[in-house]
Amino acid sequence: MKKLLALILVCLMLATLSASAFADTQNGELLDIAQVMVKAAMNKAEEINVPMVITVMDMDGNVVLFHRMKGSLLASMEISQNKAYTAVALKMPSETVKDLAIEGAELQSIAVQHAGRIVEFGGGFPIINPDGVQIGGIGVSGGSVAEDTSVAKAGLAAYEEGTDPELTASGGELLDKAMIMVQAAQEKAVEINVPMVISVCDMGGNLVLLHRMENSLLASLEISPNKAFTAVALKMPSATVKDLAIEGAELQGIAVQHAGRIVEFGGGIPIYNEDGVQIGGIGVSGGSVAEDTSVAEAGLAALG
Repeated sequence: MKKLLALILVCLMLATLSASAFADTQNGELLDIAQVMVKAAMNKAEEINVPMVITVMDMDGNVVLFHRMKGSLLASMEISQNKAYTAVALKMPSETVKDLAIEGAELQSIAVQHAGRIVEFGGGFPIINPDGVQIGGIGVSGGSVAEDTSVAKAGLAAYEEGTDPELTASGGELLDKAMIMVQAAQEKAVEINVPMVISVCDMGGNLVLLHRMENSLLASLEISPNKAFTAVALKMPSATVKDLAIEGAELQGIAVQHAGRIVEFGGGIPIYNEDGVQIGGIGVSGGSVAEDTSVAEAGLAALG
């Protein structure tokens, strides 16, 4: 418990520093670009009738935006992120790696580097700004290489053409609700001047959406989805776990279960549908527990 309190205090201090930088940046250039690209990519995915997982990463290889459409391959959750990572780590489209990685070629065995995160087939592309500088990478997975590539290129084209398309595609009930929640949660985060990472998980504990605001805590990239996971895995708000997990209580030691993904403090809340059935969980991290909770509750309130 002492270690947990110390971690929270460190996070609070870092959050204060992060918030001061956030005052002038709001959502951040790459997140704004990513939202445009994901809308166009989702529209294209629906057009070709192939549900996709779409990831945008920054130049440090960290996720900025992640959307998983209903019915997409579970394996695509990692492949999509790895394609975006490849485009960032090697500063080239993932399809370019293929010829460079064959036996005897310059990058032979490159795929085993970076814990197997290098992808040798298409669907990952660098994101280049108008000045010719790479600012991130997009990765798409869910169909054939040609389908993945067409969806990624649709996202890139929207950015390059300077358009902001209307989202006409549906990502499924939970992703559609998640996007509504994220919009409201982000507005609340801007209002209180604390950049946040906002995550939504389905009832299998799998990520459906991750939305990272600029200057949010790097630690929040794990804490946020773990809060959503806790709300799903235990079917309760993460804040409720605290009293149940103290020494001698019913769930003592629960935090070490599920590879340490159980969170004992607030910011993770179950999501229910109109019939009162839990369909997922939202997790928010980036500020104090009270701030995280207020942002998560603002997201849930948007569902009515």
